[in-house]
Amino acid sequence: MMNYQNTALLIYAPLYVLFVVTGFGLAFMGLSAPIFYGLCMGLIFPVVLSMRLHTLSESGQALLLKETTHWTVYVQGIPVQETRSSLKNPCFSTPQRLQQFFRRTLFARLALQVASVAMLVQQVSANPLSIDYGAAAFVALIILLVPLYRTVLLMRKVHIGEWALQRVDGVEGYQAFFIDKKGARTALDRLLAIM
Repeated sequence: MMNYQNTALLIYAPLYVLFVVTGFGLAFMGLSAPIFYGLCMGLIFPVVLSMRLHTLSESGQALLLKETTHWTVYVQGIPVQETRSSLKNPCFSTPQRLQQFFRRTLFARLALQVASVAMLVQQVSANPLSIDYGAAAFVALIILLVPLYRTVLLMRKVHIGEWALQRVDGVEGYQAFFIDKKGARTALDRLLAIM
């Protein structure tokens, strides 16, 4: 199957565009914690997580399932054929090892989110409070607390085993899924979600 891309990737995710615009607006008011959070969770955390999974894969402790798609991307009106490979969901040899990996990674995610909230508290305490600044600080706090709450819920689900484990055919390994109202989503997708 061939996929076509003729617009920028940001247009496909309006929630992320709204997050970036709101983050820059708050940064102009002296509240850069949402931008810090966005950079950490949208850039640094996925790269570090991918490097860790690659290391685990090389040592034989994890198996990385990949999905390859073929795209036609238009660059200045010229169609260019491109093959993209994306990481689907890691597999681990035992359910205990899978749970250990996701517990540790969720704890690292939680630590980054708590650091973002602490940064916001420090920024708010360093500036005089006005009505506009208080409203902006409240918006920034909501932006940071919603994903933190979702991370705590994921940690609880991992702790009590409220996730679906699937044994991968042809491979000695297990992968995890979280099931919610929208259906099953891979544990890796939920782990890397910014919002």
